[in-house]
Amino acid sequence: MQPPKDGERVAGQSEAVSKIVFLAVSTALVFVVTRLAAIPISAFNGQEFDLGDIMIFTFAWTFGPTIGAFAGGVGSAISDASIPSPFAPFTLVIKGTEGFLAGYLAKKSLSVSWIVASIVMVGGYFLTNWLGLGYGFLVGLYEVPFDIMQVVAGGIIARPISRYLRNSLPVVLPFRKSPPGRKS
Repeated sequence: MQPPKDGERVAGQSEAVSKIVFLAVSTALVFVVTRLAAIPISAFNGQEFDLGDIMIFTFAWTFGPTIGAFAGGVGSAISDASIPSPFAPFTLVIKGTEGFLAGYLAKKSLSVSWIVASIVMVGGYFLTNWLGLGYGFLVGLYEVPFDIMQVVAGGIIARPISRYLRNSLPVVLPFRKSPPGRKS
């Protein structure tokens, strides 16, 4: 077997570096937007209305399920941990799953990915409040309308941003085989 030529090695390294850069930047942006664009919604520590879902849907729909899951889960969990909030470990799983499903299902339909990922987020926090943290059924229900508003705003705002990024960045995204909603 022949060793890779210099150009091949550089291309592979460049792709890996691009993935790491997009992963780091998207995670940082999820954290910053979640932390800075947040309004507390109850007396319970960590329950907030925030705009982080805009970033999660944007990155999941633009860069796919891996970056969507990592940036959504880690960026949001770091935001919760910075308060500090008892939601951080739950957020890691809920927002990570939201980002993964949004990115994965976007290959079929942005609308379906938005709905399924939103159900996971809203349902995940309802169950976290009710059973995971033991705040009770009513507290779980109290947060549901705010979570619905977050994912609705997230999808409405992220859709045109993601479309713009997918159309503007194909040269910068060598690891993207086919953007969601577009055939190769």
